[in-house]
Amino acid sequence: MSELNSNLVQQKKAGYVLLAGAVATLIGGGLALQYYEAPTESYVGLLVPVVILGAFGIRTVAAGNSEKAIGDERTEKLHGKVSINAFWWLMAVLMIDSAFGIYPTEGTGLLYAVTGLAVYAIYYGYYRYVE
Repeated sequence: MSELNSNLVQQKKAGYVLLAGAVATLIGGGLALQYYEAPTESYVGLLVPVVILGAFGIRTVAAGNSEKAIGDERTEKLHGKVSINAFWWLMAVLMIDSAFGIYPTEGTGLLYAVTGLAVYAIYYGYYRYVE
């Protein structure tokens, strides 16, 4: 994103949307957890997406206020290409695991997350430094 005034305004709006999403997630998740009478520990899991959305929102708004662009078109294209490839590899792993039962039944969520992050990191390194 270049440092044109219209792009900086758009960047600030995106930051405010992220902050609004953090607030909506906190309120909606809290109400859902209360409705289903979830244990108190469940609220910690709710804080993860709220903190991530809030951190990115604050970062984006602060960069817009100081008139600095967060990302450019090349970075956006790189992450888009890496994300698409990692997503389809993760879908392939999920389908193969559901068909053949490669991973053990307990802890599969963690194994899927680690597999997805590893594939993302490999593709990111390849597209960033090799290609």
